[in-house]
Amino acid sequence: MADGIRIDNLVKTYGEGETAVHALQGVDMHVGPGEVVGLIGPSGSGKSTLLKCLGAVIEPTSGRMTIGEQTIYDNAWKIPDLRALRRDRIGFIFQSPYLIPFLDVTDNVALLPMLAGVTNAKARAQAVELLTALDVAHRAKAMPSQLSGGEQQRVAIARALVSRPPVILADEPTAPLDGERALAVVKILNDMAARYQTAIIIVTHDEKIIPTFKRLYHIRDGRTHEEGGRAEPAP
Repeated sequence: MADGIRIDNLVKTYGEGETAVHALQGVDMHVGPGEVVGLIGPSGSGKSTLLKCLGAVIEPTSGRMTIGEQTIYDNAWKIPDLRALRRDRIGFIFQSPYLIPFLDVTDNVALLPMLAGVTNAKARAQAVELLTALDVAHRAKAMPSQLSGGEQQRVAIARALVSRPPVILADEPTAPLDGERALAVVKILNDMAARYQTAIIIVTHDEKIIPTFKRLYHIRDGRTHEEGGRAEPAP
């Protein structure tokens, strides 16, 4: 797989001995470039732990993780700067947009590349390009408080995509949205994955969007099981 993300036999154990909690017990998962995959499972099944490992927020106990051709973890981190890894190679979309309230829409999106050393002009141009693709360029100078919930989530998607990361992790991105807006967000993520060849993993409990996935991973008791989705197109 030239791009995307692959996880092999990933284990995460909290604690030791009789009190150890085996949150992940040998997870295998792969998401190719341009692919959007769902991750579902009951509370306590390991979804949050897996997402934190994938996002280099917590360290696994053992296993292997690869982004593109680069191994980022193989029983130990292989990347010296995890903050740069998260900034440059992994995009995050959360249940709440978490936009910075005192920055306008363009600067919310442009901030990440600016922090990575991209010039202000180039970062803002990249932001406007994505806002245009996501049909919110007309709100480029608006403040977050002036946006609807759907518009805020589109801006959050633009922010996740602006550095062109090969992987995006989306944690319940449609939870606060009604059915129509939820399906619209999923369609946007599929369109953006295809356009930028990004591998996207969506953690969700949202029954409305589950039929849109071509592939699903169901996590139970710290292990993943691949299931075929119904892939009903989002309207």
